[in-house]
Amino acid sequence: MKKILFAIIAAFVTIQLSAQDISFTPQGNNDLNRFYVDLISKAATLNGGWGLFGGMRAGYNINNNFSIGLAGHGLIPDKLGGSYVNQEGEDELHFGYGGVEALYKYNLSDKFYLTGMMLVGAGRADYENIGGHDYFFMMEPGASINYRLLDWFGLGYSVSYRFASGVNYADFSDASFSGWSTSLDFKFGF
Repeated sequence: MKKILFAIIAAFVTIQLSAQDISFTPQGNNDLNRFYVDLISKAATLNGGWGLFGGMRAGYNINNNFSIGLAGHGLIPDKLGGSYVNQEGEDELHFGYGGVEALYKYNLSDKFYLTGMMLVGAGRADYENIGGHDYFFMMEPGASINYRLLDWFGLGYSVSYRFASGVNYADFSDASFSGWSTSLDFKFGF
């Protein structure tokens, strides 16, 4: 119940922030990069351990503050040992998720800006040897601080929380795929 309440509050905060400037015409900077692609390297809690994810987001900047696009993340299935979810001698977990993502940007200066994000979509999980799979609902609100190195390239550091709902596979529950994430983003604008 606490997770659902947190998700609802995050959604309302995102909507309130985006309502400050919802016009669909570019303001200020006329040479705004209209399209963006981010390459994402993510570390996340997963089923009592942690996992490394690779991902990408791509979308369209509606104006200087609001963007919409698609994002996808996949668990890197290397067996690293320790607390990593795929350990030596155990069945290898495959997990990925993605969906539609809305972003609100708030400029702190010419180079630094904050971003509020909300991803809504689906996830898929399966084990390599057990067989079968499961699809379930995913939602991931988050925030990031970003730095523009060039007009078309920048870096971002983000923190988010994944909510999974409807998980019904092997011994997994919603809590198995819900958890905190942190990521380093490489941002490209076109």
